[in-house]
Amino acid sequence: MTPYQFHHLNFLKIAYNNFIRQEPFTLEDITAEEEQFILDFQQLIHDFESGSEQAYEEGEIFMERAFRMYPQLAHLIARDLLWFFGGSCLHNMPDDEIEKFQRLDELRFAAEESGEAFDYINTRASVFGQN
Repeated sequence: MTPYQFHHLNFLKIAYNNFIRQEPFTLEDITAEEEQFILDFQQLIHDFESGSEQAYEEGEIFMERAFRMYPQLAHLIARDLLWFFGGSCLHNMPDDEIEKFQRLDELRFAAEESGEAFDYINTRASVFGQN
């Protein structure tokens, strides 16, 4: 697993941990649909960890599902995951945010091409004006 993928695996795990601490998932009786959502979230993390090629397609579909089913919890999902999974997830991102992630990718690719280590978190903070 590349460092880039590892960061996104961590973003997935953080989102999962945030979701399971929110209603409706904290209620004693959850619906079968809510239970299946959590099980699918766990499976996505497992597939991602195991390097399954399906994880990318599953991730895109799952992120769209999360935004559609739980818009009130969408803020618990790192925006990086929308960019990472791409496709229909990009519809949930404004153009200026997409441009920043494109810039971040350009910097990452340039570092990789020159054999330099790439600090995703600090570079991301810089691109997004957070430091």
